Amino acid sequence: MFPSSAIDGLDPEPESDDLFVRQVERRDRDALIALFTEAHTAPDGTPATSVGWWVQDLFGRPHPTVSFSEMLVAEDLRTGALVSSLMMIPQTWCYDGVPLKVNCLELGATRPEYRRRGLMSRQLELLLEGSARRGELIQAQTDILYFQRGFGYLPVMTQRAGRGGHARELPPVPSGGEPVRVRPGSAADIPLLTELDDRMRRRVLLSCLRDEAQWTYELSGRSPGHMMRSEILIVESSTGPVGYLLLGYGGIPSHPIPHWLPGLECPEPVVSVAGFELLSGVSWWEVVPSVLRQLTAGGEIEGHDKPMDGYMLWLGTQHPAYDVLSDLLVRNPPHIGWFLRVPDKAALLQEIRPVLEQRLIGTAAESFTGELRIHLYHHGLSLRFEAGKLFGIGPWPAHSRRGSDASLPEQMFLQLIFGHATWDELAPAFPDCRLQTRTARLLLPLLFPRGTSSIWPLI
Repeated sequence: MFPSSAIDGLDPEPESDDLFVRQVERRDRDALIALFTEAHTAPDGTPATSVGWWVQDLFGRPHPTVSFSEMLVAEDLRTGALVSSLMMIPQTWCYDGVPLKVNCLELGATRPEYRRRGLMSRQLELLLEGSARRGELIQAQTDILYFQRGFGYLPVMTQRAGRGGHARELPPVPSGGEPVRVRPGSAADIPLLTELDDRMRRRVLLSCLRDEAQWTYELSGRSPGHMMRSEILIVESSTGPVGYLLLGYGGIPSHPIPHWLPGLECPEPVVSVAGFELLSGVSWWEVVPSVLRQLTAGGEIEGHDKPMDGYMLWLGTQHPAYDVLSDLLVRNPPHIGWFLRVPDKAALLQEIRPVLEQRLIGTAAESFTGELRIHLYHHGLSLRFEAGKLFGIGPWPAHSRRGSDASLPEQMFLQLIFGHATWDELAPAFPDCRLQTRTARLLLPLLFPRGTSSIWPLI
């Protein structure tokens, strides 16, 4: 075990003399670059230079939300070597119009000879304490890491889903030429990007909010070699800008592209699009094929000079581009999930209370008065309604399955909250999900309908 320095007000008791967990300091830059480059070396021995660039940019191109207080390192006091590191990235997600404080767990590494000694778990413990003090209701991660279950991270909803096809099967160029062109985005496009992002939120349940500083970071805050660097492209018609594309993986490591059929690798190279939005009144039918023709042709965008036969659209489970391309989308790789940790579910429900109340308007539960008691096996929740308004959300100390209106595991409840599945979809697959009263049969499907999400996380 190991002692920890005072981190964000913490001052744990020392436990041994060899390993020391502390906040990252500016003097750690070169040692951290080496740690991540070496720890993430590919199986063939290729150093992970793109991860090294990620670390270097955190020192040379400051992140808009991350400070050294969200970056921890374990130091071997016998040698002075940095042997493990982990960080969190604070951000704001939007739940049907309600902003929520979130952090994403990212950029972890431990030298092989120091693994299985609890270094990652200790760093995560300290980072979670800092997250709680900042009032972040949700902690998220995208990878299946060994410690996620012990700390309450649960697979809750789809994080990355995509469809793909072949450029040679796209419709031909119209006789009048391409209806739009694409160009690199710039700081002058931030008002347009903000407008397009707001428009996207009208059709999705959950998304990531960005302010001007964060859009600036996405446009120019990462070096070309950065592992998470994506390219924002602007779609222009003869009348001016009409949309944007995110070329890359949108903060989601996806290279090489995962198997899209068991045992068969998706052919490379392909163009990967992680975001695609158009202004109201612009024809998806015309723009989608035009953009993909240009991207796969090569030469239009810096760094993409050679023609590519394939394209992948990492646009979630639903998107207008999928509807346009329809049966041309022959690639359907496996989904990857978000692992979410919500330690105070009552606080989350209280935060999204306006959304829950709105969902009852115009339904049979409008102006409902009564109590909804939910048994989550290890604890319970009570939601008290008066004339359709939520006047009380809190613990149900006497929770029991027989005394509840509904009982289900925490993971399934979170899947309901975040729109991943409806009750009718969960109940047949998980026998522990039970509706036990007319109150629950009325309210739960109305309070928690299915909803697609489009989360391009701030990384």
